[in-house]
Amino acid sequence: MKIRQIYEIAEVIPLHQVIFGREFPLQSFYKKKRENDILIYVYEEESIKIGYSIAIVQEQEKNIYAWYGGVIPEYQGNGITKVFFEVLIEYAQKMNYSTITVATSNLRPHMIIFAVKMGFDIYDLKKRETGEGNKIYFKYHINPEKKAVISLKSNLKIVDIERQLVELYKKNTNILVLTDIDEISNLMYVVKYCNSFMRKPKLIITKEEKSFKSSILRTLKEYKGKIEFKI
Repeated sequence: MKIRQIYEIAEVIPLHQVIFGREFPLQSFYKKKRENDILIYVYEEESIKIGYSIAIVQEQEKNIYAWYGGVIPEYQGNGITKVFFEVLIEYAQKMNYSTITVATSNLRPHMIIFAVKMGFDIYDLKKRETGEGNKIYFKYHINPEKKAVISLKSNLKIVDIERQLVELYKKNTNILVLTDIDEISNLMYVVKYCNSFMRKPKLIITKEEKSFKSSILRTLKEYKGKIEFKI
């Protein structure tokens, strides 16, 4: 699957109709375009357009608002939205923006769960008596350093390590320092467990890289996040 930036809204309109079963809000789009820069992306699978996203660049607030987007039904549930938000976060970091925001409703619980797992925080709520339920606003802070330390002493039980990792996941920790690495099996458990995180923390291993056997290093390379060896 490939995500490609485009510049003509005409490419999105047919996709929107297929995904949402209604006309694209063109008037609202042009109003937003008059006030802000617009980012338009299409998702492609073997050159077939399978979805899109539109983001509003709010320069004054140093924020990017993920306004509209979706995936055609037969491709939903494959983690495509997650890939898009990773692209958007990378773009925001590169352009030195502070936040990314997105809104959904209480009638879309899958989107609420997704936003929380991605590290977004709820910052506002608007109750609505009609329409598509209450509107919930989420905000993702770019590069907030949330560091934690876990000791991996040989006498530490796996259940204790897991308990700590669960808490770190809930807090959206993005830097995890691993100390006292006596038991290699504990280290490998942390790597395996962190690979299951939607937003994988950077692992800082406080032990020389050359002190590990080649078989361990090969396993460490399977980690999908970043690893740094630091004494």
